Amino acid sequence: MNDAATSALPKIGLALGGGGAKGLAHIPMLQTLDRFSVRPHAIAGTSIGAIMATLYAAGISGDRIREGITDLVATPKSLQDLFDAKQIFAWLEYFDLDIGRGSLFQIDKFLDELENVIGVSCFEELATPLKVVATDFWARDEVVFDHGPIIPAVAASFALPGIFKPVLQQDRVLIDGGSVNPLPYDLLQPDCDFVIAIDVLGQRTPRHDLLPTYTESLFNTFQIAEKSIVREKFRRRPPDLYIEVEIRDVAVLDFHKVEEILKQAEPARAELEVALERLASEGHADERTPP
Repeated sequence: MNDAATSALPKIGLALGGGGAKGLAHIPMLQTLDRFSVRPHAIAGTSIGAIMATLYAAGISGDRIREGITDLVATPKSLQDLFDAKQIFAWLEYFDLDIGRGSLFQIDKFLDELENVIGVSCFEELATPLKVVATDFWARDEVVFDHGPIIPAVAASFALPGIFKPVLQQDRVLIDGGSVNPLPYDLLQPDCDFVIAIDVLGQRTPRHDLLPTYTESLFNTFQIAEKSIVREKFRRRPPDLYIEVEIRDVAVLDFHKVEEILKQAEPARAELEVALERLASEGHADERTPP
């Protein structure tokens, strides 16, 4: 895309949805935006999408994020060894087993290293405006963070019930934002001319005996509810460009399947590329396919 075409683009909003390990599929989408020299006017993210959105809003390129993932799969190291010698997704090394009070893992070390990687501590210091979605557990309500400390907001956004500990903030108990807004493109529509929503919830193939395991029942029921929320939002007001990444048979914690996830994301990446070409040439792209 030439400079004239890039300058003609509207204010683009980018929404990155939740989906556990399937959220690694956001990486090729970020790489594609980089190749087209498209820098979003604002970004919103939920759960794993909040992590990816934070990295991208901090100015870390899609290529650097992908390099970190690839390096981790080859030889797990500390975060300090990649991204200017820092690496971001050493999941098993940074998640401590913590069975009790409703959670399975502690993630304090991971959050400390995430802050080191992004290099800033507050939303106001990010290169691109960012909104992070969490859920108020007791009020059953959406909580949107766009100012103040970043790390507590991200921790709350991907505090998947039963897996990661909820975040206490004053009188609120905060959990995974997917409970209320798994694909937060609506947060960007008031301030952006053209909103791109990346859905990574994926699909599951039925088991041979049809009956799900305990973990499948837990996680897939949560994602059934998330998909229903996205469909209802779509009926009211869809995003300008909806990209559904058709990741199949990847569980919430299957981060070791990174190469498979990236491969399955390729058709969606190509779809985004075509849409960006059309957006550059025509000033719009009508891709509002229902989820």
